[in-house]
Order: sequence, then C-alpha cells, then structure tokens
Amino acid sequence: MAAREQMLKTEIRKYLDYALPESPIPELGDSKKGKVRDIYFHEDKVIMLTNDRVSAFDFILPNLIPFKGMVLNRISEWAFEATKDIIPNALWKAGADPSCVIQKKMKNLQVECIVRGYMWGSMAGAYERGERTFCGLELKDDLIRFEKFPEPIFTPTTKAEMGDHDENMTMGEVAALVGEEMAQKAKETALKLYARGNELMRKNGMILIDTKYEFGLDENGVLHVIDEVNTPDSSRMCEITEWESKYPKIEAEMKTGQYKTVSELLKAKPELKIKEYSKQYVRDALLDMGFNPAKDLKAPKLTEEQVVECAYRYINICEKITGEEFVFPNINVPIRERV
Repeated sequence: MAAREQMLKTEIRKYLDYALPESPIPELGDSKKGKVRDIYFHEDKVIMLTNDRVSAFDFILPNLIPFKGMVLNRISEWAFEATKDIIPNALWKAGADPSCVIQKKMKNLQVECIVRGYMWGSMAGAYERGERTFCGLELKDDLIRFEKFPEPIFTPTTKAEMGDHDENMTMGEVAALVGEEMAQKAKETALKLYARGNELMRKNGMILIDTKYEFGLDENGVLHVIDEVNTPDSSRMCEITEWESKYPKIEAEMKTGQYKTVSELLKAKPELKIKEYSKQYVRDALLDMGFNPAKDLKAPKLTEEQVVECAYRYINICEKITGEEFVFPNINVPIRERV
C-alpha cells in the first residue's frame, strides 16, 4: 500500500463516527429532502447541505461515509470555476462550512444530461443483454464493455424523484419538455462540459468515463449548470494507466471467442476488472454481500473496511482532480455543532 494511501486510511479510521447525517435546520426556511442533501429555499438562494449519506440502486445505505459531502462540494466548486467560460453556474458562494454550498435559485430543466465517452455501467449491461437502441441512438453490434466511443454520446434521462427510477429520453422527448432550441443547447453544453472535464482530468492522469449534468434557467431564461459537476457521485472515472494496461488484454481475450461478454470474462479473470472512481464500488460491495435490489426492501450495512475504502476513494479522487491535499477537519468540534 502506498504511503499516502496508508496514511489517509489510518486517519479516516479516527473519523468513522464523525460523519454528517440528515441535518434538519428549520430556521433556514422551506426545505426539500434529496437522496444525499438537505435543501433549503431562502428568498432567491438555495442552501444545500451535502451530508455523508450514500445511495446505491435508489436505496439509502445504513452507513455514513465520512467526508463524502465536503468532497463532493469541493470538486464541484473547482469544476464550476474551471468551466465558467463555457456556461455560467448557479454557485453563489461556498458556505462557511465545507458541507454547505449556496446556489442561486433556478428553474430546473428536469432532465439528467448524461454524456458517455465509453461503453460502461448500465449501458454496457443492457448492451450485453442485447439492447442496441439507447435514447434513440442505434449502436453497432461489435462493441464491448470498457470500449472508448469514437465520439462521446449524449443519453439524457428523466430526473426522477427520490425512490423512482430515471427513464431514458430521446432528443425528441427532451425537446417536447423544454423546447427544441433549449434541448439542443443543453446537449451541446453538456458535450462541451464533458470535453473540458476530460481534458482537465487527463492532465492529472485520469479519464472521465461518463458523467451527468443538470441545468436550470435564471429569471431571465439564461441557462446555468447547477447541482454538482464531475464528482464521483455524478460520474465515473479511472486512471489512464489502469485503462491502458487492462483494456487491450480484455480486447484480446474477447477476440478469442471464448467469452460471450466482458462480464463473463471478468468472472473468469477478475484481475482484469478496471478500477473506477464512482459509486460503483458501493454497488459492487452490496452485490458481493448478496444484496438483490429488485427484491430486498433495504440495503445491508457496509463493513468498517468497506466504509474506510469508500471514504479513501472519495478523498483520493478529490486530490487527483483538484491537485490539492485533503485537510481533515477538527475532530474536537462535534459535526452538527460545526455545521
């Protein structure tokens, strides 16, 4: 284990009970409960407390992941600054607490604008099951999991409320919801944001595999990017060296004809699985514990080792993206009091 990884994991263990749960603060005004946020509407501002809950398969896990909220906020603040020449953002200012961020109130387009640079995640699973049409796009027959697309593709979905599932949308459906011109602008802007994000991450040895953006309109109808940008909760990322060392081996194995899908290959040779920075680690951990999201009524509790690994991955990717070392908070101040 690298020295910094060991140091971070040792430090994380001291903070396992120092995590932010739901944080109702009625003094802040009208509120809305998100999957991992407590959102307050105050005049023309939106105050978002990004807590340390984690969701997977639309379930909120029993565990809290220390520092998750402040890491997501820090990455988003960094990404907002790095993309403000492409599109204005809703950030008004960072809160006095690292788990808090204050944005300008916007009218949400109610579309998840997803950009994919690689055959990965849920799309790869559906493709391996035989699906070829995604959001109105027809994909060719010879693609494999982890393959890079010739050009990034735009696959929008509905923005579901908590507990519901996002549904794929065609561009026609997006246009019917927000208008033809706005639909095209959202698509073009999402592709530009993805290109910038991937460009910046590659400088730090990372690949932005896929990501989602949310957009809103201000009082003058001007499009803004809102919520979070290029975080491990809204994106998948991996190290360039990880993809470049493993994908050619996967491609070579698939050409032998011995395996029908890459998923089948990975069961036989799990060492070829590409380590990614995203919520996939949590999803895989739950599945390894026997969790069935289609049948089970609640998610199981992660082990201490899994919580430490998850927190480490959040901190590690934050350092990689921003180029800044993570600073641990003062543990002597109770977290609710701090907030």
